[in-house]
Amino acid sequence: MTVVILLLSVTGPLMAQSTLSQNQDGFNGETMDGFMNMDPDKDSTVVERTVSKDYFQWTINTNTGLPDIIQPDTLHHSFHNVHLTEGMYGTYSHLGNMGSPRLSRLWFERESPDDFIFDAPYDFWVKNPDQFRFTDAKSPHLSIDYYKGGNRRTGEEHIKGYFAANFNKKVGIGFDLDYQLGRGRYDSQSTSMFDSRLYTYYRGDMYHLYVTVNKDQMKIAENGGIQDKRYITNPEAMAEGRKQYSPEDIPFRMYYNWNNIKRSQALVNQELTIRKVTHHTDSIGDTIYTFTRNIEFGKAAHTLEIGQLQRRYIYYQVPDGYYTHTFLKNDSTDRMKNFYLTNTLSLSLIEGSTKWALAGLSAFARYEYRNYSMPDTLAGAGEYMRRYSEGNFSVGGQLEKAQGDNLTFRAEAETFILGESLGDFSLAGEMELSYPVLGMDASIGAYAEMSASESPFFLASQHSTFAWWDKEFSKEFRTRFGGHLDIDKTGTRFMLDVENVANYVYLKNDAGAYINGDGVSQPSYSITADQYDGSIQVLCATLQQNLKLGPLHWDNHITYQLSGNRKIIPLPDLNIFSDLYFKFVYYNRLHLEVGANALFFTRYNAPGYCPAVGYFHLQNDGFTQQVGGYPLLTGYVNCSLRGVRFYIMYYHANDGLMNNRDSFIVPGYPANPGMVKFGLSWIFYD
Repeated sequence: MTVVILLLSVTGPLMAQSTLSQNQDGFNGETMDGFMNMDPDKDSTVVERTVSKDYFQWTINTNTGLPDIIQPDTLHHSFHNVHLTEGMYGTYSHLGNMGSPRLSRLWFERESPDDFIFDAPYDFWVKNPDQFRFTDAKSPHLSIDYYKGGNRRTGEEHIKGYFAANFNKKVGIGFDLDYQLGRGRYDSQSTSMFDSRLYTYYRGDMYHLYVTVNKDQMKIAENGGIQDKRYITNPEAMAEGRKQYSPEDIPFRMYYNWNNIKRSQALVNQELTIRKVTHHTDSIGDTIYTFTRNIEFGKAAHTLEIGQLQRRYIYYQVPDGYYTHTFLKNDSTDRMKNFYLTNTLSLSLIEGSTKWALAGLSAFARYEYRNYSMPDTLAGAGEYMRRYSEGNFSVGGQLEKAQGDNLTFRAEAETFILGESLGDFSLAGEMELSYPVLGMDASIGAYAEMSASESPFFLASQHSTFAWWDKEFSKEFRTRFGGHLDIDKTGTRFMLDVENVANYVYLKNDAGAYINGDGVSQPSYSITADQYDGSIQVLCATLQQNLKLGPLHWDNHITYQLSGNRKIIPLPDLNIFSDLYFKFVYYNRLHLEVGANALFFTRYNAPGYCPAVGYFHLQNDGFTQQVGGYPLLTGYVNCSLRGVRFYIMYYHANDGLMNNRDSFIVPGYPANPGMVKFGLSWIFYD
């Protein structure tokens, strides 16, 4: 509520000021037909001015130290999916509630986790400093997004906004606020997340400075999964003979358990332009003129990153048998901490600055210091926090051609030459070519990647009350390549990806099952890390086909996957997202999309989730639950009016209406019941 009041207090005067600046003649700036088209007499005391809505955004490339221009988020189509934890096209499996941990069912959407693996399941929320968007706005700029679903007791809300302003052409400031609250339709399922960021920058003629700091906090209640899945799949078989239970009446396995993650980060980037002064003489008649020209041909940059990350698992009530082992007994809280500091120096040659600079070329050197701490034990002396420190030094380079209409490409390389990660390397390259296919303009892209890397620290070692391991793993080798074909005229995009993974490291559950108090067999948890001694191939083919007939649109995203080892890398064969809607414009101003979308994926032995490690893992062979084969339908109305976007939707519209009630997306965790949701996005200028 405090965030809402703060944003509204800022918004009020900005709205009033914008209205006065654009509406002095009472016609909102719009011309009228006929005699009303003549300009009315103006009060000579009124000074008119035009409010500019131009702005652009960029992120900082931590390798080159240079800004990467990005497109602002002004999406109208599918705007109603922006706040969904399952992603724009429903490719992520999660625990049901908004803001709960998630994992993509598509292998090539999964990012390799950093050393602090615990925030990886919240990638929809977590944004590292190199992902932060700086904004250059010619007029003060305020954007507010608000989303709400359900009621006050079990519903969910999300409000975020950012403010950007410039003192002049060189100096700008701004802040971001993002607050998300999912109270939870089911018991002990709530999520609470708050993110705040401040930034400033100076963009001089030769020297640029960018600074951003952020502080995040996430608190996730853990209910351990449903007590008996028949409450969802077959409610008639349960006590009292009810046909359907309300979500609040369904018992879950755990209460008074939370995962709490705190993140504090900062980034400081300095950039110095390297110029060459040229002199050119010319004569007009008897007069000789000398012309001086400054040519920017290079950039030198320094980027400093610093961060403090912490994860706590708080447990006050754990049912007997839920965890197989208890390693620590003197505390009800597990703590994991990660401090890091990174310094990167880079030197870049600007593309097109000379006749030889056909592409941009950058070289960089990076030093990383990392410190970790987690519980340990001393015989007879209780518990303490043990610290681990390591440093790494790496060098790398980047070659990029971003200019031109036909061919663009980029290649990157990095190798570690000193430190704990000695021998790690990464190579990556991609290209984009515009070329006609069957007489139609098309875009053809291809990429290739190769890497060798040590396992993330908290994946190879972890000490906590209910999970404890220290492993020495071989380096993980990955080779990945693929490409895509885009044809705008037919609305077609086809993608093909192939990867070979050697020495794959993963989490697994070694425990079996136990009988709970209701006489139902449930999985127990004993999580550890393991490595597959061999290679696994994964193939993925995706077709995105958008069809159109007048105002009727039908968009389809179909993905087929094939895993070379379904036991170690389980994936659904098919993942389908289909969106059928009418799209039209009302009175040339109100843009409408009215339709419904459906999500479906085939059944498979999906990874499970363990609260003690806050991460996804392979299910135990002796006790598995398949998920999938259940269509999830959503109806919506999506609108845009004068830059204001808003929608209303009914999520999970088929809840309880079909014979197939197996709505589990993660083993033990059903999808949220049907719910009305709406959202709004509004940008204010000046």
